[in-house]
Amino acid sequence: MKVLYVVRHAEAGFSSGGDDHGRALTARGELCARELGAMLTRLGQAPDEVCCSDARRAADTAAAAREAGGWSAEPGLHPGLYLAPPADLTAAARGAREDTARLLVVAHQPGLSGWIAALTGGPAPPFAPASVARVDVDLDHWGELAPGAGVLRWIVGPGEATRFTEPAG
Repeated sequence: MKVLYVVRHAEAGFSSGGDDHGRALTARGELCARELGAMLTRLGQAPDEVCCSDARRAADTAAAAREAGGWSAEPGLHPGLYLAPPADLTAAARGAREDTARLLVVAHQPGLSGWIAALTGGPAPPFAPASVARVDVDLDHWGELAPGAGVLRWIVGPGEATRFTEPAG
């Protein structure tokens, strides 16, 4: 079994210049990203590999989570994940290393909700900034990732990470 963590970048400020790609995290966004990273480590679920949109807010989310969680996995930046649809997100995840058991993908809405729905066969969940979803996938190789391959285990929203505990089962 493999585990996929789907992460929406944390809250970002607005750009008066219209540069959506370069928007920085707000102070709240930085805090929520750090809490998300610490939560995964506290649960014993630090990712082995991090795949991230190259938009500043996504890269900063991954970096803050990594630092707070003390993860060894450095974020790999992927321009194709910027505002990517579900098919592109699946293609990126299929490129994960063979030895990766836990993959974390940081990207954007609305693609992420659609991706979770496609992977699990369920409805598209609400997915606020700094949310993380755990999707368990019964695969031997990431290259086998396909629609319907996953089971949604949980979603943790912004501000919930410090008190979240793993559901039984």
